[in-house]
Amino acid sequence: MTEKLVTLKLEGDLESNGFHVLLEIGEDGSRPDIEAIGSLPPNPALLQQLHKWQDSYRLLDTPSRIQPVEITYVGSLHTVETCQQEAINLGNQLKTWLLSDPFTPIDQPLREELSPTDTVRLVIRTTNPHLQHLPWHLWDVIDRYPQIEIALGTPTLKRLEDRPVRHSTVKILAILGDSNGIDVAADRQLLEAIPGADVTFLVEPQRQRITEQLWEQPWDLLFFAGHGRTEAGAGKIFINPQESLTLEELKYGLREAVRQGLQLAIFNACDGLGLANALAPLGLPQMILMREPIPDRVAQTFLKYFLDAYVTGESLYLSARQARERLQGLEDRFPCASWLPIIFQVNPVLPKRWSQLITVPETTTAQRPILRPQVGGLPIKSLLAISAVVTASVGILRWTGILQRSELAAYDQLMRQQPAQMVDQRVLLVEATKEDVNTYGYPLPDQVLAQAIDQLSPHQPRVIGLDIFRPEVAPSTTLGQRFQENNVVALCRFGLAGGGNQEGIAPPPQLPATQVGFSNVVIDPDGILRRQLLFAQPDTNSLCSSHTSLAMLIALHYLDAMGIQLETIDEQHLRLGAANLTPVETHSGGYQGLDARGFQILLRYGRGQVADRITLSQLLAGEAALENLDNHAVLIGMSDPNSNPTDYFLTPIGAGQWPQETIPGIDFHAQTIQHLVAAALDEQRLLKPPPLWVDWLWIAGWSLIGCGLTFKRRGWLIWLLSLGMATLALYGISWWLFLVGLWVPLVPSAMALGGGSGGAIAKALIHQPDPVPVE
Repeated sequence: MTEKLVTLKLEGDLESNGFHVLLEIGEDGSRPDIEAIGSLPPNPALLQQLHKWQDSYRLLDTPSRIQPVEITYVGSLHTVETCQQEAINLGNQLKTWLLSDPFTPIDQPLREELSPTDTVRLVIRTTNPHLQHLPWHLWDVIDRYPQIEIALGTPTLKRLEDRPVRHSTVKILAILGDSNGIDVAADRQLLEAIPGADVTFLVEPQRQRITEQLWEQPWDLLFFAGHGRTEAGAGKIFINPQESLTLEELKYGLREAVRQGLQLAIFNACDGLGLANALAPLGLPQMILMREPIPDRVAQTFLKYFLDAYVTGESLYLSARQARERLQGLEDRFPCASWLPIIFQVNPVLPKRWSQLITVPETTTAQRPILRPQVGGLPIKSLLAISAVVTASVGILRWTGILQRSELAAYDQLMRQQPAQMVDQRVLLVEATKEDVNTYGYPLPDQVLAQAIDQLSPHQPRVIGLDIFRPEVAPSTTLGQRFQENNVVALCRFGLAGGGNQEGIAPPPQLPATQVGFSNVVIDPDGILRRQLLFAQPDTNSLCSSHTSLAMLIALHYLDAMGIQLETIDEQHLRLGAANLTPVETHSGGYQGLDARGFQILLRYGRGQVADRITLSQLLAGEAALENLDNHAVLIGMSDPNSNPTDYFLTPIGAGQWPQETIPGIDFHAQTIQHLVAAALDEQRLLKPPPLWVDWLWIAGWSLIGCGLTFKRRGWLIWLLSLGMATLALYGISWWLFLVGLWVPLVPSAMALGGGSGGAIAKALIHQPDPVPVE
């Protein structure tokens, strides 16, 4: 693998003259081997399209650096779609421009001289502000070579002497600016969790405090999180609620920091190209900044992805590319998120990797401690201190959301290991299968659904739920009359963020609120449906105004026939028969930063068939046994995946299969009905996480157990066996608590157990007296 530096120097303008282009290709750190000259023609249409995209992007109702919501997107569908379309148009025009004949002398050597295995820094050197805002990463050269990343730079690069590393840790000066409407705490948590870093935080500081820190000690990395803005080509940062300043006003302090070895500045703020232009004359080697206004969620996510890659050994440029491309996962809510981060290069020297920012002292063989055959034996005071440090470290990692994916995977595993449940005799499913759709057509005719209700009505089910949308059924039609004559609960849906119809789907007209439930669900980022939304507050412009989910409403009708009604204990607790309903919160169990609006509960999925079921054809043909329906809730819905593939969901049970198995919406609603009715009547425990303070005690307890395994000196094999038995005990206890309805932290506790035990052993080995050879 070869590391190469490619520079493109462009001089000119888009409007009338076009650009003169100089290409240089060479080994990184050496003089260029290849030079070529070409040009790009003027392209006023490209400039106009750039302005159109920028206008549409800045019209999005996503305020910069403000925590976004998950369920209801604050931007309008029209502006999001407009921005996405303008982005496509801009990308197409840019690609066409780069295929211009005068640019062939530049494009052809690039493709011939670079190899897909080469690690390449491609620097666009220009002072033209329009070129600096173009999405160069859409150039097909970037897609062709996976180890290449784009950077911006000034036409004149300033090569400075490479300062020797003098720190045993990476020294980071982190300025957390004006926090009005900004979640800078998330940025701080990510920085605090970096291994091998010494971070000094300046929170909403005064200007003098920043200057003092820049002069008083050498720094490796400068970080800023807060509001930023570029006005008339000059960038400014808002350091506290009263002050903003340009980098020109920190010129002398920043120049001193660069002289003492500052390697990198990260500006996790909006509109940062003006900051780069101010820092360039000072010779700071590398900067990472955002080219446009950036939402808070995008800024934090980029920082997390970048640090994950850079701290673990990836190069600066490939870390930035990986983090930038991973932002594409947010672009359904934040269009063009992957367009925003960019590296700005001033010094052409090869950027340092994370490990190169640290001085590693040499040790001779004679100085290295020789391990004894036994480990442990620390005093209780030391073990308690180690346990406290491990508990705090795991808790911080958990709070930042780094452990969420693994905790949810453990949750799914515990769900799959539940004992199989008996078929619930209180819920009957009438499913329209593929064969039924072939027989009756799709959508199912109103007359067919009316006949189905007629077949059920003589047997007097407590409630009939219709999991099929019928927004245009007039009360005067046969089906509309059946709605009026029977205890039928119909369906509607309100619009969600990024959905195709933000107004939703209306219920059948003239039905009272007690006969209409919404179908909306809340799906986790990994695509798995773990929670049930019982109550919600739709938007005022939504066609669906129901506050209660379909499943919850059916359960309430069923229980009402037995004199059981929903009671309000307080704002956060409801009682339904023997069941106490408690909603999940922003930090609940393994969820961190959850959008917990509405009233959501964890849903305990049953393994196997959870309810009796018949097909629509069997019902209409009179082939189904319908005795004792007076003790049943009946749910009519579709199970044909070809008719409505979006109504199929991945559950913790199906996620453990290969290939993964999904369930239709009718089965999901049946699971929820069964879950609520069993909790209300049979005192079946609802699944919920314990309070946060219990979580912390639980993690701390397992950390203490891990430390306790090393209280007495013992052999390595005994210690490993003890640690293995403790891990099995942790899993067994967690599984049993899960069965009785309590979701305790499994992954953080396992980390605390291993971390406490490993930390105690490491401390014992470091401090053991006069190491001797093992015989």
